[in-house]
Amino acid sequence: MDKVTEFTKGDQLTAYYTLTGKEEFLKDHFKNFPVMPGVLLLEMAKQAAAALLRLSDSSDKRYYRLTGAEEARFGQFVKPESRLKISVRLLKREAGTDLFDGHIDLMDPPFGKALSAHLVLAPVDALS
Repeated sequence: MDKVTEFTKGDQLTAYYTLTGKEEFLKDHFKNFPVMPGVLLLEMAKQAAAALLRLSDSSDKRYYRLTGAEEARFGQFVKPESRLKISVRLLKREAGTDLFDGHIDLMDPPFGKALSAHLVLAPVDALS
């Protein structure tokens, strides 16, 4: 994420990211048609969700991992120099997991949804 632009404690976060076109993953995915891999879109949404949790509780220094991606839908291809809007909303907190609604939208033509998914995050108890 380049910049968080909206944040409501314990509720939602909006951030932006612009692909520079120089990202290493674009060289091989795909050779003559460079696009951002879908798994990196999921990771971007996960990072936004983790940022929402940490910003909502300044004492929270934990790392979070993605334990599930439900109802994931991939839409428009994300090409070099695309500007992305990343939006996450906390839907539910239960015993050690948090459920989010996540969306990534293209801010340039062809516009539209690049990703929509329900993300399940859990804190990493220990890094080994």
